[in-house]
Amino acid sequence: MNADGDSSGNPATEQACDASSSEPGPQPGTSDGCASTSGVTIDIATPGVGVEEAAWIRDRLESVVGLVEAEIDRRIVRCSVRIVGDPEMKVAHQRFSGVEGTTDVLTFVTETEAGIEIDLLACSDEAGRRCSELAHDLSRELLLYGVHGLMHAIGHDDHEPEAHTLMHAEEDRLLTKIGVGAIFRTPSSEGDSQ
Repeated sequence: MNADGDSSGNPATEQACDASSSEPGPQPGTSDGCASTSGVTIDIATPGVGVEEAAWIRDRLESVVGLVEAEIDRRIVRCSVRIVGDPEMKVAHQRFSGVEGTTDVLTFVTETEAGIEIDLLACSDEAGRRCSELAHDLSRELLLYGVHGLMHAIGHDDHEPEAHTLMHAEEDRLLTKIGVGAIFRTPSSEGDSQ
């Protein structure tokens, strides 16, 4: 996996760990009440994100997953989002990407006969910093991280300028289609209206 959360096909590592672990995937013994029947779950492993916010994110991410499944004609068996703080994300970023410091989201993908299994680590501290800069709420920024991780999981990349533009346009297209509207803004467009 690279520093931007692209798993490059590497399977997610799922090991038993405690609720403070930065390990991707569903965590044994943790429940935030935000599981769904469609396979989208949100696990809150840091203070500052409430169950209501997690449910809002989950419901909208479910809608995006449904759109993506129809468009790629491939089943997304599971999309698990574990919301962590900077300390946990720094450990995971170093462990899985070899990069020091925190990041917004890390993506882990496993391809199975049944479909795609996606595990995401999303950093609430990074989201808090970004949403303060961009004048929108934490839930919207964390939803963007979920969609961004989903885009990486289905093959999008944002390393080259053209690919970056296309990936983020696709994120905003999907978010607009589900009624949330565009969230992503580059530093050069932060003063622009959405």
